[in-house]
Amino acid sequence: MLAALVSSALLAAPAPVWAQANGAPAAAPAPAPAPPPAEKVPDTVFDKALADYFAGNPRAAAGPLHAWLSSAPRTHENYAWGQYFLARSLIDLGFTHAGSVYLSRIARERSNPNVLPRALETLRELTDRPHDEVMIDEQVFGALDLGFLPEEAGAYAHYQQGLVDLRVGNERWATTHFSKLPEGSAEASRARYALLVTRLREVKEPNDELIEDFLGLSKDEKLTRESRNEAALAVARLRYERQEYPRALEAYGLVKLPELDPGRATLYLEEAWTRYKLGEVRAALGILTTLDAPSFRDEFLPDKYLLRALIYRDLCHYLPAKRAAKELTRRFADSLEAIRAREDLTQDVRLRRAASAQGATRRAARFLEVLELEGERLGRYAGSFGERLYTHLTKTYDLAHAEARRVYQARLEESVRQQADTLLRSAEQVRLMEYEVGLKLYERVKKGSKVVAPPEEELLSPSQVGFTFDGEYWNDELRSYRVRLESRCIEENP
Repeated sequence: MLAALVSSALLAAPAPVWAQANGAPAAAPAPAPAPPPAEKVPDTVFDKALADYFAGNPRAAAGPLHAWLSSAPRTHENYAWGQYFLARSLIDLGFTHAGSVYLSRIARERSNPNVLPRALETLRELTDRPHDEVMIDEQVFGALDLGFLPEEAGAYAHYQQGLVDLRVGNERWATTHFSKLPEGSAEASRARYALLVTRLREVKEPNDELIEDFLGLSKDEKLTRESRNEAALAVARLRYERQEYPRALEAYGLVKLPELDPGRATLYLEEAWTRYKLGEVRAALGILTTLDAPSFRDEFLPDKYLLRALIYRDLCHYLPAKRAAKELTRRFADSLEAIRAREDLTQDVRLRRAASAQGATRRAARFLEVLELEGERLGRYAGSFGERLYTHLTKTYDLAHAEARRVYQARLEESVRQQADTLLRSAEQVRLMEYEVGLKLYERVKKGSKVVAPPEEELLSPSQVGFTFDGEYWNDELRSYRVRLESRCIEENP
């Protein structure tokens, strides 16, 4: 039966072009030449490379270390050390992915228990940068035997294995891993944050306890600033959904940005919506003025135009409301046309940029950028690395780049669809707004009607100073703009 399968496979295989053209039988391809065996490299090369590394010359150490590893048996007592110091040399030279490949091999092979903790600690440090999540997070830390690891590496491994369990929907196993984290450690705080995010996705109406847990994490100094800000944003969004607008505004104030940082456009837009719900329309319009700053002009914020149109409509400025509504369809005309024509949305510049700026797609994009940068840098070391190491690294980066692009493209397609849905919803609301405003423009005012006095907003306190906006945007003033706009609404007598 095996012979029959082989025969059918050979019959199905196309003959070479020249054989098909001449009717000649296909000749068997010549076997590829075997690579020449690596010459024996003496251990003195390893010692010399090690001396170069400790002398602060990783460039001189990398090539000899790879040559020694290519000829040394894997059972050699220094083989794992050779992998480790080659990885450290590559990382010091800016090739973080190539270094992580060798460190991951050490973690999987576990041939030397003295090298393993160092390799795992270096890998743990690399996870703070864009990295291969499958190779490091899942295949190394997600698959480690946790019984023999030192405390710090073991804690990070428990954290990563708990995350893997959360991704597949097994919260009970994840909780078991997280319970073994040292109380008060950074991993314990990150684990609580991951659990809360998972529970938030599952509940329909978050309770006070869940919100208070997020609030506690927003003040946890063991978390990174980005994680604390995400926790504060979660509190603000949950309070907004519960229509607790004053408390939501307090939570937005907990987000701490670096000094003179222009900030997050989405944060400002959410705060503007909150102030609009509180009736602070002039403050909301001031924040929308902030979003016109050069720092935010390329941001994907279709709701910005909808909110501006709503504010103008509420103050009965119908022509500005109509112009604000039309601005959305004008600015996103190409994207809307691509959606209606069912084109490949990953080729749309606006949607692609918006999709690449968040979540898993952003991480994949950043890792792809790192691979491209390190791949370009590799050419500068062709001479000092030697032909074998240079060829090996070129192949490593080519394979990693192809896989990273596949992952990025898959995530991009999903994220682009979400951004397209957001744009379509905003465009539909804007069309309804235009229709409503058009009716208001031609509505006749009854005799005896009077202007409605809008609620007073306190613009400045005695300790504040106001300056007329002259078109210049300063980072330290972006959240303090206010717009004075009188209401034109008419109240009809009963």
